[in-house]
Amino acid sequence: MAIRPAGVSDAAGLAVLWREAGLRFDAARVADELRSVLARGPGLILVEVDDDGEMAGAVLGTFDGRRGWVNRLAVRQDRRGRGIGKRLMAELEERLAAIGCPKINLLVERDNADVVSFYAALGYQTDDVIFMGKHLDGRNRRELAPELSDEPYVFVTTAGPPPAVAMFAAILEDEGLTLVLTKTDADRAGLSYSYVAARITLRVNSALDEVGLTAAVSRVLADADISCNVIAGAAHDHLFVDWPRRFYAQDLLRQL
Repeated sequence: MAIRPAGVSDAAGLAVLWREAGLRFDAARVADELRSVLARGPGLILVEVDDDGEMAGAVLGTFDGRRGWVNRLAVRQDRRGRGIGKRLMAELEERLAAIGCPKINLLVERDNADVVSFYAALGYQTDDVIFMGKHLDGRNRRELAPELSDEPYVFVTTAGPPPAVAMFAAILEDEGLTLVLTKTDADRAGLSYSYVAARITLRVNSALDEVGLTAAVSRVLADADISCNVIAGAAHDHLFVDWPRRFYAQDLLRQL
């Protein structure tokens, strides 16, 4: 295992790593982001590679002349627990200190709060601050905040709901009752299915009489050849997309 600086040529590999880790980013902008960061602070984007040259982990560091920043620290799922994240952080801290950085900051999104203990063990402390931001690139201020469920879901057709089976949704048609439930619950009940989907919930509040949201979502996924089945609740829309393409679908929705 070895740590090396990353370059623009690593954009595709970094996008795959960050997508697998569930980080929020715009995959289409990764290469441009790397160019911009490297122009201001070369040597602060780091990757750890294994003996075969495969990327095992990465961190995107920056320095604005006053504070250093830690962004998108990620480790491949099958390489976690081996100290890769700690080594990347130690190397980044050493490089920042060498260029006169007096303090390093980082932000943790609320739905990723489990990582706080990792950073606390490295000496990072929580500050009582209010974080605010504003897009200058014309992006839609009303972000969809697509949240991806960890569990796969399936669609099952039955004559009636089996006893003691938890379901996410039920649709009664002339041809029978369609249940939407987790694959685990379907397997436990011995129910058959053919389509395995990922559930993405759009956390933006939506109204049942809203016009255009479903069309915009369906269009961007259809253009990427990703199937989408929508179930609307009173507060949120829930999208069921191809399980193997779930991370790509989430990235596309984040860009809307």
